Formats: sequence, structure tokens, C-alpha cells
Amino acid sequence: MKKILLSFIFSIVSLCPLISQVNLSLEPIISTSLGKYNEYVFSPSDKGIVSLLEWQQLPLFKIGGAAQVSAGNLFINTDFFFGLPLKCGKMYDSDWNDYGIKTTYSISNNYAKENYNFSFSAAYKFKYKKIDFCPQISFDFFYDSFQSNDGHGWYGSESYSKTGDDESWDSPYAKHFSKLSRIDLKRTNWYIFSGFIISIPITNLLSFQAGTFTAPFAYTYNSDFHHDDNGTNHDFYLNSYQKMYFKRFKETLCLKYNLNQTIDTNFCINILFGGIQKGILEGWEQNAGTDLLIFDLRLGLIFSPSYQKSIY
Repeated sequence: MKKILLSFIFSIVSLCPLISQVNLSLEPIISTSLGKYNEYVFSPSDKGIVSLLEWQQLPLFKIGGAAQVSAGNLFINTDFFFGLPLKCGKMYDSDWNDYGIKTTYSISNNYAKENYNFSFSAAYKFKYKKIDFCPQISFDFFYDSFQSNDGHGWYGSESYSKTGDDESWDSPYAKHFSKLSRIDLKRTNWYIFSGFIISIPITNLLSFQAGTFTAPFAYTYNSDFHHDDNGTNHDFYLNSYQKMYFKRFKETLCLKYNLNQTIDTNFCINILFGGIQKGILEGWEQNAGTDLLIFDLRLGLIFSPSYQKSIY
């Protein structure tokens, strides 16, 4: 028994130098997202777009926080945010016929319903003079749910036009509807990002960080539910997914100001973007696609009770 106790005490003592190097920082954050998600449906021949939904985030307000654990030059980071269920811009719906005529155009208010995201990353710091260079790999998850409402629009397809033929949405022969049925969007995004961050001191109190990342793999799943608010049982789903390789990107810019030994203010701009990527439209013999451009502005207070400051 004494040998076991002595072995346990020796193990704890031997780990003390390592434990003393472990540092924790916590950061409450308020965030504002500016941008939009686009959804595309392509013609069966895949030569043109037949439908486009544009979901704005102008703005989408979020609150959340981040935590960092470091040991020596190794840094483990995680953050979590959830959106406030408020109006967040407009949703635009456009349709084209087989000849490229835009027959439908509608405008609705866009409302955030359930929106949250989290990330987990690991980085290792290399130092050259006063510059920190940190390779990083991360997993990012986003879930966004929106609903369009209070919409109106112009319909020029043969089913609605005064001529019985396809007309442009802005033609005098198109029909205007002052009230439209709702559309729900549920979108899930998974990203695996790899890249690096560079940290450069500007003064003794102010530092600048910049990061660039590429996603070797990303996956998006969209589910649209088109309500039939007229009670004719014509509501329907459109579900699609895309697998992407090196097609999604993230850039970060941060300014950090040291208030005292334990508190820093941190202002960051994160940019998440990527062009149109085609994928599968479930139940249809045609492709669907997505793209996105999101600017995420974050303001936080970093509390670092440990002696070693956070690099993020």
C-alpha cells in the first residue's frame, strides 16, 4: 500500500511542471453576421439556373463565447454561438423558364428561427523574433434555420400571365400577388479547415492577427419547406446536399488591446465564403447548388488569469 501511495505522490509531483504550464482563457463575445446564403436549382440539362433563393443575414445577431487551453506552444480552442430570433433582412425568390426568361420574382422578410454554430481547433505556435506563426486545423459546424414571411411578388409564367404564355416578371402581363406563402430553410454546414495565423505586435498593448484557411472537405445539407398557406395542400419539400473539396474558405483579422494583466479586448472580422457548388437535388433528375458570403464581426473580452496570454 505504501508503495502505491508513494508511486501516486511521485506521479503527481512529476506532473507539476507540466500542469504549471497549462493556461486557460475565457472570452464572452457578441457577434453580428452580414451576408447571405444562396440556393440554386439547375435545369435538367444542367445548362442554366431555373430557381434561386437568396437568404440575407443583414444582420444576424449572435451571442456566445470562446475558451482556450494552452500548454507550452500547443493551443486548443473552442467557441459556441447562438443567434437571436429576429428579422434579419430579406429573402428573394426567382424562377426562370427553359429559355432563360425570368418569370417569377418575389420579396419577403427573412426571420431567423434557430441558428447556432461551434468550432474546435488545435494550433501550434512557432516564434520568429516578435512574430508568432501558428499552423491550425479546425472543425466548424453551422446550423441555420430561417423563415420567409410577409412576401409579395410578380408571376409571369403561363399559369399566371394575362396572355397564357410565359412572360417576364416585370412585364405588364405578369400577375402581382400582395401575399405569398411562407418558405422555411434549414441548412447544415460542416467544414474541416486547415491554415495558419500570424500574430504581430504593433505596440506593447496592441497586437494584430491575420489568418487564412481552406477547407479540404465541406458538406452542406439544405431542406426547404414551401408552405401552402392557401389550404390547397400544395406544400412541398426540396432537399439537396453538396460535398466540396477545397471550395470553401475562411479569413480572419483581429485587433487585440491589452487592458491589464488579465483582460484583453478583442475585435475580429471573420469572412466565410465560397462559389457555387453543385450537388444532388433529392428526388429530382437535376442538380442543386449553394454559395455563401458571410462577414462575421465579433467583439469580446478575453479573461486570462494565467501568466501566459492567449494568442487568439
